[in-house]
Amino acid sequence: GSGTYYVKRLTIKRWFTVILSFWLTIGMVFPLLAAEEIKIREFSFTPLDNDPDVLLANLKLDYDLGNYLREGLLNGMTLESEIHFDLEWHSDWWWNTRKSLAVVKSELKYHALSQHYQLLRLDTNENWNFSTLTSALERMGTLKDYMLPALPTEAHHNNASIVVYSRLAPKALQLPLKIQKLFAERDSLESEGVVWSIP
Repeated sequence: GSGTYYVKRLTIKRWFTVILSFWLTIGMVFPLLAAEEIKIREFSFTPLDNDPDVLLANLKLDYDLGNYLREGLLNGMTLESEIHFDLEWHSDWWWNTRKSLAVVKSELKYHALSQHYQLLRLDTNENWNFSTLTSALERMGTLKDYMLPALPTEAHHNNASIVVYSRLAPKALQLPLKIQKLFAERDSLESEGVVWSIP
């Protein structure tokens, strides 16, 4: 009788430990997952007065980085940002067709000696220094009157749209391609796409 009681008590204790560990894990993981995201807060397109096929893009992104990326920056990691503008043709009968219109690439890193975050726009070679990560991310996620390439003729009146989305990932290390892909998929962030119909 006492042996049976001991086994039951041990089993109940073990199950309690498992359940408690599970809920602690869920409680720790879900806030981290919720905190890691990119949101497109504002976006708009304005055609040039003298050329309606050329659009000026205005965009604001919100970056919420998890501890891994924040601490990675402080320890020498470089983050690569891409803001994509894709043309997409919608089809009711087949898969949608998509091709790239433009990509804005930036790199963000932390300079330990000066204790500043350094941001570089790769397409224009503009660079900025910021004392806080918040201000660096705000600048990286802002595009003002960015001129897109001229829209092709087939983009008009043909169920075409511009799809905008952003991606942020650690810069690839000098590792085999398969391992690079594994790290990129695990640690990268990508926003939801927003769609603007071309008239």
